[in-house]
This record gives sequence, C-alpha cells and structure tokens, in this order.
Amino acid sequence: MTVSRLSLFALVLVVAGAAPAQAQAQSATSGKWEVEAHGGGIWASNSTSGAAATLPAATPFSGAPLITPSRHESSYLFGDGSTLLNSVIGALRSTAQIVPLDPVLTAAAAHRSAGASAGARIARRFGSRYSAEFSIDYAAAPLEFTAKATDAIEASRASFETAMKGLFATGPFVTTSVTATKTSTESGGHQLVTTGLLTYDLVTHGRLIPYAEGGIGVVNNQGDTPQATIKGNYSTSVVGVFSINETDTVAIHLAPHNRDVVGVFGGGVRCAMSSRWGIRADVRALVGGGKVDTTLDASPSVQTQTPPGFIASSTNPSIVFANNSITGVQSTLSGPAISGLKTFSASGTAIRTNVVAGVYFRF
Repeated sequence: MTVSRLSLFALVLVVAGAAPAQAQAQSATSGKWEVEAHGGGIWASNSTSGAAATLPAATPFSGAPLITPSRHESSYLFGDGSTLLNSVIGALRSTAQIVPLDPVLTAAAAHRSAGASAGARIARRFGSRYSAEFSIDYAAAPLEFTAKATDAIEASRASFETAMKGLFATGPFVTTSVTATKTSTESGGHQLVTTGLLTYDLVTHGRLIPYAEGGIGVVNNQGDTPQATIKGNYSTSVVGVFSINETDTVAIHLAPHNRDVVGVFGGGVRCAMSSRWGIRADVRALVGGGKVDTTLDASPSVQTQTPPGFIASSTNPSIVFANNSITGVQSTLSGPAISGLKTFSASGTAIRTNVVAGVYFRF
C-alpha cells in the first residue's frame, strides 16, 4: 500500500482519537440511511495485450512508357508506403531512411494516469451488519500516449524530413523544401464511475467499524481523447521546369471503449463521531474493462500545378511525382484516404484502485 493510501487511514484514526467519549458507544446500526460526500485519488493498471490488424496493402499501377511500376500509397509514414520509400532510398544509395509508425499503430500505445476522484454515496442498512449502497464518482484520470509511443511518433516525424531530403538529393531537383510537423493532444478524457455494493460490517459496536464490500459497477469514459497528427510536406522544382507539391498527413487516435462493466471489491473503516455523523476511509478495486484501441486516419494530397509534368525514380518499383492529371500519370502518393481504421484491438483486464475519505450523515 502506498504512503498516500496509508495517510488516508491515518487521518481517520487521528480524528477518531479526538472524538467525544460518548461516540465510543455508538452502535453500527444507529439509523437506517447514510449519505456521504468523499474525495481521494484513483490509480489504474494498463493492459498491453491485444491484436494488431494488418495494415492496408497498396494497389500497384503502371506509369508512362520508360517508367517502372509503382504503387498507390496513402502515406509514406507507415506500412507499405514506408517499405516502398525505404526500398527506393536504399536502391539510390541514400542513407537517411524513414522510421515507420508501424510499432505505434500495431501495439498498445495508451496509458491511464492517476488522478483525483470525488463523489457521493447513499446507503441503506439491513440488520446489524449489512448495508446496500449506490455511489457515483468523477475520476480525473486522463488517458495518455505512453512515453514509448510518444518517442516513436517523434522519431517518425523527424525521419520524414531527412528521408525525403535524401531522396530529392539523388535527382534533378532544385529549390527543395521539406517540413514535417506534429500536433497532438497527448492526454485527455475523464471517467464517471457508478457502483452498487453490498457491505458487511466486521464488528457491530464501537467507534471504529471495519467492513468489507463487493458488487458491480460501470465505468463511462468521457471527454476528448488523445491524438497525434504528423503533417509532412515537400515542394520542389524539377530542373526549374515544373513544380511538385505534395502533403502526407497521418493522425493516430487512442480510442477507449465507451463503457466498461467492472467487478468491485474492497473495504474500509467508518468512525462514528456521533449518532448522526462520522467519517469513513475506503479502498476499492474495480476489476475489468480498460481496453483502449488505436485508430488511424491518413490524408494524402497532391497539389495541381502548371506547367504539367512528372518524374519517377530509376528503381523498380519506383516512386513517381506528378503534378497534373492531364499528363495521364499519377503520383505514388495517390492512395485512398483512410478514416478510423482500427490498427490495434486491445484485450486484457485493467484494475482501477479508488482510495477515498469522506464524511457521512446518518438518518
């Protein structure tokens, strides 16, 4: 148990020691109803298991005469597009290759951070030991990209610039500009936790009443979720005759399941300060759910230019740059746009631990 959790119970014991003497004789069964307001913190484990999807394959196409075949790619930042770009760069003996986003897209990339929680509870007592209760808690525990995923996304962004600059350096290109920017919402979202529990008091009389509890709950994931977008652009002129301007945009989203059903187990201690009110500290484990998938968007864009023209690498397969449909030749970066493609389906079970202390009133 962490120091922060121990401190919550220490608070209960200190206040109990300062309580009036008459509170010592309070029965655990005084009054039938209890209402409570409480606050604390929530911690979550993060499952890394799941299944990776197969990234989409590109469609081959043949270019104009004297141009070797190429493929319609939706992006050079992942999958077949990265493979094609790196094979062409290698064949042209350029050393700077792109770092694909594949490890981020096909593995667990999400982490649920610890955060504050606050809520309320209403309970109804039955007999000397049992009570049924309903509680609702707001948990400000944001979802985040893991540090490993964040580093990999940055490595891919930086490598886009060096790889494309290296590629253009092997051909008749002038006034070349290559940029790659990253925009991100690296953490976001919150949770609303509702639970229904049965509580069993371990003793029935005295100031301090320890208890155990169990039941079921629902965790609703709400709010904005993290995403990271890389936007790569290159513009260049082919020996000053015609221009090329293309943009390669990829967005990665963390997609938690909207609602998780969880089992709830825990316990705590109540301290009666009088027949009408007291304080309570409670630890609950919420077991289940917590799955966060990864989805992908890709938006290739080729700017129409005049005068029209096209050029291709001397490799097989090749990378083709074309600036106008009138030429009858398409750029390699002409694959279909991708929207909401699930690249990783999470599995496994998360455990959330909610530690709270509060004040209750009995009537």
